[in-house]
Order: sequence, then C-alpha cells, then structure tokens
Amino acid sequence: MNELVKPIAIEPGDALLTAPTAALGPHCSDNTRKMMALFASGRFFVVEGADGHPEVTGVLALAKAMQIGVGEPTIVDPGTIRGLYHHHPKQAAANHVLVGIDDAKMRDHAYSILAKAVERGGVSDLIIRADRREGRVFAIVDGHMEPLISHRWEPAYAKQFIRTIMAWAGMEGSSERSYQEGVHQVGQITSGLPPGLQSVRLQKLAVGFTGESVIVRLMPTPAEGHIDLKALHFSEEEIEQFDAMIFVASGVVVVTGPTGAGKTTTLHGLLARLLNMFPGDHWVTAEDPIEIRIRHDNVDQIDVVRTATDDDVALSYRKALEAALRSAPDRLLFGEIRSEDTAAIAVRAALTGHQVLTTLHTDSCMQAIARLMDLGVSASMLRNQGVIKGVSSQRLLRRLCPHCRRPLERGQWEGYCPPWLADVFDDKGGVYMPDRKGCAKCRGGYLVGRKVITEIMRLDNRLIELLVDGDTSRALVHWQTNGGVPLLQRAQRFVASGEIDPVEVIRCLNT
Repeated sequence: MNELVKPIAIEPGDALLTAPTAALGPHCSDNTRKMMALFASGRFFVVEGADGHPEVTGVLALAKAMQIGVGEPTIVDPGTIRGLYHHHPKQAAANHVLVGIDDAKMRDHAYSILAKAVERGGVSDLIIRADRREGRVFAIVDGHMEPLISHRWEPAYAKQFIRTIMAWAGMEGSSERSYQEGVHQVGQITSGLPPGLQSVRLQKLAVGFTGESVIVRLMPTPAEGHIDLKALHFSEEEIEQFDAMIFVASGVVVVTGPTGAGKTTTLHGLLARLLNMFPGDHWVTAEDPIEIRIRHDNVDQIDVVRTATDDDVALSYRKALEAALRSAPDRLLFGEIRSEDTAAIAVRAALTGHQVLTTLHTDSCMQAIARLMDLGVSASMLRNQGVIKGVSSQRLLRRLCPHCRRPLERGQWEGYCPPWLADVFDDKGGVYMPDRKGCAKCRGGYLVGRKVITEIMRLDNRLIELLVDGDTSRALVHWQTNGGVPLLQRAQRFVASGEIDPVEVIRCLNT
C-alpha cells in the first residue's frame, strides 16, 4: 500500500508560474487555479478530468509558446491544488508537499477506514497519527482508546493519508484552506461517506516534533423516533426527578457533562416525555448537527451545519437560535449553550415564557450556575427562580462483564485508595475488576455499551441564592439534605453492586 505515496519536494526557487503574480498568473482565472498548477521546473499538477478543460489547455498552450517546458501531468484532487498554492511562495522552501501517485486509491482507503469504524460499533472518534517513525490509527470505543488496525504505516503514507482526508473536507469548502502542514486545522465531510454516517468532523493537530494527528469525530446517521429514558437505564427515581423539573410552562433545564457523555440523547429523552405530556405544543430545535430525527407534526428541527450561510460557526449557531425563537414556539431545544450570545438567548426565551432544554459543558450541577455567570448571565436574572428550573450532570461508564469479572480484596488494591473506595471495601469486603482477556460475551472484560450515571438538581430559591453567591459547600449540604445524590455517591453504589469497577470511576469522575 505504501507504494501509492511518493514524497515530492517543492524546491527553493521553483516558481509557481500560475500564481497570481507570476508569469502565467494574469492569464489564469481563479477557476483555472482550482484545476491546475504549473511550476518553472515543468511540474504540472491537474485535477482529474480537467486536463482537457479549455482554460487549462489554453494556459498550457501559452506556456509552450513562451518556451516553458511542461512535464507529464500528475493527477491530484482539488485539495492538493489548493495546498500547492497555499505553500507557495512563503512555505515552499521549508515544506514538502506530498502528492499521491494514485489519490483515488488513497481516498478509497480513507473511506474503508471510516467503514471499518462503523462496522466495529461503539466508535465515537478516530485518532490518526503520523510521526517521524510510523503512522497509527486508533478508535475511541465506549470512551476507551484502542487500535483500530494493528499494523503500522510508513510515516510518508500516514502523512499522505492525513492530507487526503483534509483535502476531502476541502473539496466541500469546509476545511481551512485544505491541507496545511504544521498548522492546526478543522474541517467537516458530509458527502460520500459510508452508510451509517451523517458527517465527520476533523480536528488536525500539529503535535510538535512528533508530527501530526487528526481526530475524526463520527456523527452517525440520526436515529429515528423518540428516546425513552427507561431504555437509557435511568431509574424510576431519576425519571421522577426529571419530570419534576420539566413539567412546567417555562424556564431553562440544563443537562451538563463532558463531550461524549450522552447529553444530547438525554435531552431528547426529556423532549419525548414533554411531547407525550403536552401533545399540542409546538417545538423548535436548533442543533449542530441533528443527531436524532424526530418524526412529529409538532416539531421543527434546524440543522445548523446544513443551513449555515456563514463560515463563522459560532455566528451561524447564534443565528439559528434566534430564528428558532422567532418561529412561534411553545418550547425549544438548543443543542448547547456555548457562548455569551447563546446563553443570553436561552435566558431571554425563559423570561418570555418559553421552556428551553439545552446542554452545557461543566463538571457537575454545582458548577452550572457559575458557568452561566461566566457567560454573562447576571446574578439578578439567575435569582429569579423561574429562569433556571433544574440542572443534571452525567457520565457514561463501562459496565463489567458479569461472566468473567474477578473479585478484588482490599489487600490487593495497589496505590492510593480514595476514601469512597475504602468505604466500599469496609462495607462489602471486596469489589470487582475486569478480566482483561475477556470472554465470548464481552470486549476485554466490559460489556458493549455504557451505563449512565447522573445527578439531578432541582433548583429552589435557597439553592439558587447559595450558588449565585458562590457558597457551594452550603449549597451541597442544602441539596443533599433535600434528597440530592452526587455523581460519586451514585457511582459508589454501582461499584458496591459489582456493575462498575473502581478504576472506571476514577477515570471518568472527579473523585
């Protein structure tokens, strides 16, 4: 496979004749420069199928009339052409541009890697690395990083693979200037993907002396229908707590947690319960992108990615939220509060009599109010009990396989034992750990799919006052006195029951 890639250096002084200020520049339109690039050395790069285009042939004829030698064409994709222009002239002497002998095969390989991830199941992200020694492909499966393919790639091949997948995004106009070496970049691919994928998001990292990595976030084809909180394994007690927060006319309900904690799925579970309770209400959702399609007469869904008309994603998201608020909704679902603008829109909606379901990136319920204040929501607004009705925080933890898990006694625990785990040992005498070899019914000692651990905080006047004043210690006591159960305490119960191992809790929660 490595024979598909041949590193070609852009030599210092090798002028890009079709650049706007070069010899052939005045005779090339912007459209021509999207199709071809001709260097003084005779190197000629052209997009597949464009070598016979009238504009390209016209420039080549002019080059020959000027006695400029033209070599055999190298067929590349549009992203490579953009990369060649970007690298010249400032970066041409310092960087090497990798051009595939067969870009179509490299693109096919990128497709097959994505298809393999879909087939693997449970993969949320891919991590593709290219350093000076080798290339590797990893998958994030149920929150855990592991190799997607066991073999290593040659460094040049891995680098070319990264260039290809960024160029794929560049062809859609969603990558920043296509591929740039040594630069952090973002991109998105929405077409030509394997079945099961709606889109993929790319974050390329320039990782110092080691090379480059691309994190590929897989966005599955949206699920159909309504999400059932019971099917998500929320307890009856937790569902009742959710109901107490959401069965209201107005106010903001916030689901918090880190990326990949299942916040969006929980949000749609709450929406489904509200649709059942208030079937005549009109809903408008604004999401980036839509992950769960709702087939319901009363629901309009705005896909920020597909409706964006601006390269500024934050601006497009704000515009989507404003459009949703102007669409005569009774209730709203905003995919995320991510800026001062979106926080202000959510609060404004609550103050004008709407209910808003949304998410926020915080570590716990206790931090949500402080985070909203950081985003510019005033203390006076937050002290109004009608604005923020409640907050939940959640994590997804891997479940132990009951068929091959192994018991662990206190004396077998190595290193520091946190107090909460010592309490489990004292009460139970032992806990369970995974058998890393696994069995026929699991993956390395864990069942497929993760368990949601949640804390739910319904806000009363006293709790709001304490949180706005920053008195989290007294707020925690007040909440627990009134039945609140923090994340760690809930996780501790599942460690004691043998469903979750303590290392998974320490890995995923701030213990």
